[in-house]
Amino acid sequence: MRWLLVLCLVFSFTVVAKTQLTILVGLDKPPYIDLNDSSGYELDLLRALSKKMGYEAVFLHVPNARIKGLMLEGRADIATLQKPDPEQKELYYSQPYIRYQNVAASLSSKSLQLHQLEQLKSYSVVAFHNARTLLGPEYQKPVRLVMNYQEVANQSQQLQMLLLERCDVVVMDRNIFYYYAKAAGHSMQPFDLAAVFKPSLYSAAFKNERLRAKFDKALAEVQQEPIFTQLQLKYFSEVNQQLQESQSQLH
Repeated sequence: MRWLLVLCLVFSFTVVAKTQLTILVGLDKPPYIDLNDSSGYELDLLRALSKKMGYEAVFLHVPNARIKGLMLEGRADIATLQKPDPEQKELYYSQPYIRYQNVAASLSSKSLQLHQLEQLKSYSVVAFHNARTLLGPEYQKPVRLVMNYQEVANQSQQLQMLLLERCDVVVMDRNIFYYYAKAAGHSMQPFDLAAVFKPSLYSAAFKNERLRAKFDKALAEVQQEPIFTQLQLKYFSEVNQQLQESQSQLH
């Protein structure tokens, strides 16, 4: 009888494990991730995708720089915010599921008229933490010539520095900028947002190829459903997550 009870418990835990997906995600980054109430566009989208796959999402929040390493150690089922690496044979990458659009934001009153990255060298610039690494060589070249350049971890600080005219330009994602501007009681009217960066499209990474295939299928289905637009309007107040342009780049 005791043996039967143990067997039932083991079976029960196995069933629970198979109904959940442990997902490695980043730290607080509204409107994508808000740790105050476990909300945000990325979290809600991943919940919808997990549900479509037949699972419940369980989030493990870690710094972005640690996500890939923890995934390789087998600590989770899914690693988010990844760039496909053809040399990484242990991981399978999904189609892009999220899009970032970095911008060079300035005060409209300054009339900087930014159209290309090379123009940044003429101004004082405050970027998000690790921007030089994440934005690549095209960005590294002009910012090397910027006389007053810094990166900050607290992105709300970027907006405040811009408003106080402690810098000329801030480099950050459009949706994050809008979130902090709105929280500070500002419309977009006082700002010029120059899209001098290419969109950044990120995939999810898996150690299980079948799970990757289920994720891609769920993503394709969710993109055709009202929830995909509804989540964007809820968190961004606009629809800006077009992902189709990159489909031919993967697999």
